[in-house]
Amino acid sequence: MKILILFFMCILTFLNYLVGSYFINAFNLTGISSAFFWSIHLIATSIMIATPFVYRLHPVKSPGFFYNALQWIGYILFGIYSVLIIFIALNLSGFVLYDLLSSKNIQDKLHIKFIFALLILGTTAFIAIVGFYQATKKPTIKKIKIKIPELPLEFEGLKIVQMSDIHVGQTIKADYVELLVNMSNEISPDIVVLTGDLTDGSHLQLRDELVAFENIKAPLGKFMIPGNHEYYWGVEAWINYWKEIGFSTLLNEHKVIEKNNSKIVMAGVHDYSVTRMGLGFTTSPQDSLIGSPQDAVKILLAHQPRSVYEASKAGFDLQLSGHTHSGQYFPYNILIYLFQPYVKGLNLYKKTWIYVNQGTGYWGPPSRFGVPPEITVIELTKGVAV
Repeated sequence: MKILILFFMCILTFLNYLVGSYFINAFNLTGISSAFFWSIHLIATSIMIATPFVYRLHPVKSPGFFYNALQWIGYILFGIYSVLIIFIALNLSGFVLYDLLSSKNIQDKLHIKFIFALLILGTTAFIAIVGFYQATKKPTIKKIKIKIPELPLEFEGLKIVQMSDIHVGQTIKADYVELLVNMSNEISPDIVVLTGDLTDGSHLQLRDELVAFENIKAPLGKFMIPGNHEYYWGVEAWINYWKEIGFSTLLNEHKVIEKNNSKIVMAGVHDYSVTRMGLGFTTSPQDSLIGSPQDAVKILLAHQPRSVYEASKAGFDLQLSGHTHSGQYFPYNILIYLFQPYVKGLNLYKKTWIYVNQGTGYWGPPSRFGVPPEITVIELTKGVAV
């Protein structure tokens, strides 16, 4: 972990140096103006680096205003710089090609660089402001109907509320959790499922922020699986906590839900990446069904969409996932398609439906430009997938 932290610090410092150098050259800053710019840039970089480490120094509830302000400022800056570096990389790549193909004089090229630097700053500011608004507003309720051929008549219209990737921690607190619980209770679901990355912090640090989840209502069951972030912060303690507040935790295991002698199976697995963490856990959709009724409709809770391949082999009718955040904000909501097989919404892999919630909260930067947070309401109905 220490090596990973050091690597993160080095990469962030180097990338921020590139950002600073770009604007120094584009705006032709020298002397006092250059020194002033580098001073501001150094302060911003220091805040970004300090923010996650200060958070880890407090294994109890957030100690005060200045601590919380640091988290907000640090992660807002992180979001801004993460957009700047992509735009600058694209801009510099374009100028390499431009220099090769153009015969314009140096002054013209400097003028063009100046204009592009202004455009990058303006566009990044727009993304940051709109993204902040979308990240911190009330989540969108997204309603989805899923047709399952073997669905028993007793479960026709079964309503499942899914929340995922809430990331309660640095900037998401108890008031947002209470809002989510109230919204879910207004929907009156039969089942509530939480598909991982619910927190960023230890259970000692955040348990008081989550107490509202004790009041969430779902007559046929409340289920939780961990995402990769739960393993970063002590998964055993978090699993015990969710059990204490009334959730069934599904770790390569299942629960049978009965209604008038008809049954469906709700299963869950460890996070897809857990085998690489060296914690002794495995993830297995097949094992989660051991002892389950063979002919029942089977639903899998799996944090990462990549689990769908094994889920399909195991005979699941539906997989509910999260993890991707659908890229969270521009331009990462485009780049995410390079790394994930399914990014958001409802998809069909062979005979298995997979729904990917694009995140009920956000990780790190409070920005969701073009990708608003969602609470998913899934209604099951009998029918053949088209």
